[in-house]
Amino acid sequence: MNEALRLFEGAKSLGKLCRELKRESATIRLEELVGGALSSYSAAAIARQDGVHIFVSEDRDAAAYLLNDFYTLLDEERVYFFPSSYKRSIAYRSEDAQGVVQRTNAINALRGATGKGYMVVCTYPEALAESVVEPEEMSGGMLTISVGDKIRISELEDMLEGLGFTRVDFVYEPGQYSMRGGIVDIFSYAESRPFRFDFFGDEIDSIRRFEISSQLSAERIERADIIPNINSRSERKVSLARFVGSDVTWWFSDADYALRKVDDLRRKMLAEMEEPSEIDNLLTSRKALLEDMEQSRVVTLRDTLRERRADAVIE
Repeated sequence: MNEALRLFEGAKSLGKLCRELKRESATIRLEELVGGALSSYSAAAIARQDGVHIFVSEDRDAAAYLLNDFYTLLDEERVYFFPSSYKRSIAYRSEDAQGVVQRTNAINALRGATGKGYMVVCTYPEALAESVVEPEEMSGGMLTISVGDKIRISELEDMLEGLGFTRVDFVYEPGQYSMRGGIVDIFSYAESRPFRFDFFGDEIDSIRRFEISSQLSAERIERADIIPNINSRSERKVSLARFVGSDVTWWFSDADYALRKVDDLRRKMLAEMEEPSEIDNLLTSRKALLEDMEQSRVVTLRDTLRERRADAVIE
């Protein structure tokens, strides 16, 4: 545990919070938190509890600040940012490449998070409003390649084209691949660095991550998951709450405010859409999120959510 979190170990409020977090469908209100108390107390509880914890802040900046706190207090490799796929929001229809990568990375981690310690995701209303592909659709739309696999380079190219990847001379952003002799470089949407596959005939001899600027290998790995831009796929989509399932703890600064912003964005999009029937494939709603969170635990700083009043209060 981070040394800073040991300061909270003897706090009665932390013990009570950990006990309440073990109850299914618990709705917990935290009172009188100031400064960095939310990130400190929640991080201390998460280090004890494990499981998936999703924090919904008022806006992107607040989510980013909280993310930085968790980078310091917890294992950085277990902390993820889940932003909107678009600059500002989906209403402006200007896709943000970095946001797509961060979002895909978080979704991919959430897909296999069960039983693997704790995982923290920081997000905000505009990002929470966007629908995501179903877990089954995501599994069927990815390509897993391991050292020792046998596959022809031409077959691999066909698969990449089918996933929407574009061939270039040198990869520099997600969604691209390049081929030079027996070397294939692929930049997956769930990675910050591309993969380099070395072939020996039709067999994968090695897989490495490499740096774009220097083209030098960073590390060898045994398996790589190639994930396309799941934001652009047309399969039926669901809310993030439906995607992660019920065994999750949701943390809200103000749940009513966040869910009202989700509905406000949905109404704005509906007013501008030529095909309103497509709205559910783009955005979820307050009602759908609450239904999908019904069996999950909810922690909030303000007891403002009329549909789900707090059944425990911790000072």
